Amino acid sequence: MDRRASGTAEVNTQTHVLLALAIFSKRESPARNWAIFSGAMATDIFIYIGLIYYGLISGDGVGTYFNEIYFQPHMQFWSALSNSLPIYAGLALIGYLFRKQTWAYLLLFFALAAFTQSLIDLPVHAEDAHRHFWPFSDWRFISPVSYWDANHYGRIVGQLDNLLGLICIYILWRRFPEFRVRVVLSIFVVLYAVFVIGGLIAPLLFGG
Repeated sequence: MDRRASGTAEVNTQTHVLLALAIFSKRESPARNWAIFSGAMATDIFIYIGLIYYGLISGDGVGTYFNEIYFQPHMQFWSALSNSLPIYAGLALIGYLFRKQTWAYLLLFFALAAFTQSLIDLPVHAEDAHRHFWPFSDWRFISPVSYWDANHYGRIVGQLDNLLGLICIYILWRRFPEFRVRVVLSIFVVLYAVFVIGGLIAPLLFGG
């Protein structure tokens, strides 16, 4: 199936970031917050690297990348690495054990954010499921639901994802009164409004 035809978002990285910050961020700890942001991004970083290279630089195209190249062994290795629950759990343990040192304190929250995002990804991937327990197992949970695939309730799950994103924005809005933060959050509100409207009109455009 062409992921471009599903009418839903390709990745929910923005909700990953907002959820991690809503759970773990602290107003007076900007370094911790940046570590959380980085951890939330880590699970999807190789998707974006591949998208930039194969979709924009090499000339293969976005459709070819998501439908073919993404499933090739070298991309699946990076996918498994960046979505590994055991790896992030190990990093979190190291960070906790040495948490009195700055690097370990930041590593702890990086790993907690990444672990959380990998965990919530587990039940919302169908044919494109990650190997969440690599390197100890290549097992994949092939979920009956997907956050993007309309054939697996993607439009419903996608709208729930949008709702979760808006709830996280509300939490962060109350936590961070700084003007610059609220400007960024306001931009996200607009983006989610576009996502919601897009999800509602997608059935009219693509059918189903």
